[in-house]
Amino acid sequence: MSIQYRLTEKSDNINRSPKKGQFAQVITRGTIDTRELCKIISSRCTLTPTDLKSAIDAITEIIEEKLAEGYNVSLDEMGTFSITAETAEADSTENATVVSRKVVFRKVNFRASVRLKKALRNVPFEQI
Repeated sequence: MSIQYRLTEKSDNINRSPKKGQFAQVITRGTIDTRELCKIISSRCTLTPTDLKSAIDAITEIIEEKLAEGYNVSLDEMGTFSITAETAEADSTENATVVSRKVVFRKVNFRASVRLKKALRNVPFEQI
């Protein structure tokens, strides 16, 4: 099965001299939720959908805990989760102490594994 995309006109704002052009935009077929994912996995192994749901819940909980403790979490064949933080810019050494007290969570990053990227590298694309 191929991944569908359409060409969309957008401005390239990254370059210093922005230019308009056509850029590929992937069209999703939808979202597979946990329940559906558990059914699919269950059909390929001996675990029940209920067992899989419990395992996914436990994995999610442990990932949250370990990220909160300052670890990156690697699911070897899938990828690595990590977090980033943000704060206001300190304009002086004196201000750096004040600013450092206002460091807050920004977002969770996911970096796909080499294996996952290789698996998707040759997926066909189809323009609609």
